[in-house]
Amino acid sequence: MAETGKRDERHGSHTETGICVHSLPPGNMQMQPLRFLQHCGSCNRALGHEADIYIYKGESAFCSTECREKGMMIDHARRNPS
Repeated sequence: MAETGKRDERHGSHTETGICVHSLPPGNMQMQPLRFLQHCGSCNRALGHEADIYIYKGESAFCSTECREKGMMIDHARRNPS
């Protein structure tokens, strides 16, 4: 076991008070983007890397506040049918 408070760069982990906490993988490993961040949940427009993304409940991404509001209204209608 590594000494308390030492970082092990080979495994991307850090031990502190006997607990090993894993961090992100080394830079040579590619991370796949979360699929819900690729397209707007309302209009299906592609979401760019430089554009603002509006999130609702951590599971839906939208290209604008208008699309997010529309998604919120649809979600509310599904949860509270008349």
